[in-house]
Amino acid sequence: MRRSCSAFTLIELLVTISIIAMLATLVTPALRRAIEKTQSMKCANNLRSIATAVQLYATDNDNRFPSIESMQSAPVYPADQKPGTMISVLGPYGVTDATLKCPSDIAGNNHYQKEGTSYFWRPTVDGELVTDPKIYTRRGQLVPPLSRISLATDFERVHGAHMNSVFADGHIRTF
Repeated sequence: MRRSCSAFTLIELLVTISIIAMLATLVTPALRRAIEKTQSMKCANNLRSIATAVQLYATDNDNRFPSIESMQSAPVYPADQKPGTMISVLGPYGVTDATLKCPSDIAGNNHYQKEGTSYFWRPTVDGELVTDPKIYTRRGQLVPPLSRISLATDFERVHGAHMNSVFADGHIRTF
């Protein structure tokens, strides 16, 4: 009498392993894109928190934006304006070290470690640096809508092909 054995053969085992390997290679790019999207959303939330803190700061300081140096190694503001870092100026308004860390930046060039923030502070209206935003027209001086005032962006395109920017009204735009 012959006994029948019910076990996997070597070929069946190899076929099963190769199918699992092919499925893993198909899922890996989708997983990577999902992780990048999550990091970009975390970055956008950080920028929104910075915009909220700036709005609170402006309310306390006659609607003037703070003077913040993003890169201490390459100052933008004159010394008489007494610029500070993001954490020193916006810290009292709820910005923490965690708010200033973009997960994609930390995994890449790590501007946070170099400059103390993952975000480049540069309040601009139509590309011009401003601390007290006004637009001069033939009819006089106008305050631009908050949706036109860009406050801060990522230092570089750390989210793949795009970069986040926050505006004074709190909306985020991806470039």
